[in-house]
Amino acid sequence: MEQAILNKLIAKAKEAGEKAYCPYTETPVGACVLTQNGMLFCGCNIENVALSGSFGAMEVAVCKAISEGANNIMAVAMYCEKGMVFPSGSERQLLREFGSRTTIICATVDKQEEFTIQELLPFAKENACEN
Repeated sequence: MEQAILNKLIAKAKEAGEKAYCPYTETPVGACVLTQNGMLFCGCNIENVALSGSFGAMEVAVCKAISEGANNIMAVAMYCEKGMVFPSGSERQLLREFGSRTTIICATVDKQEEFTIQELLPFAKENACEN
């Protein structure tokens, strides 16, 4: 993926993280999803005192994309200033449902790493939205 596109996704994820509601972990995370048709959807983590009721930044961004009819995800960037964050198992499966060749960029202030969804979830079940 072109560095200019990666930089834009990371910048949008960073901006989204500024809106995070995270009074319990105090770890704001932002995410930005790029769909096949070039649309961007951003999200931030939203915590709840019952932590199982919390939403991850990637989860929010993916759900925004899907709810707007964009179900072919090409890439997603996650950003956290406090350190590198990676998608949880359930976020990986959610992402895999809507993009079998998705690129995942995990970034922090001075570092970024790029993965494919196959690397992070190698034995995923085939899905209905195969791209």
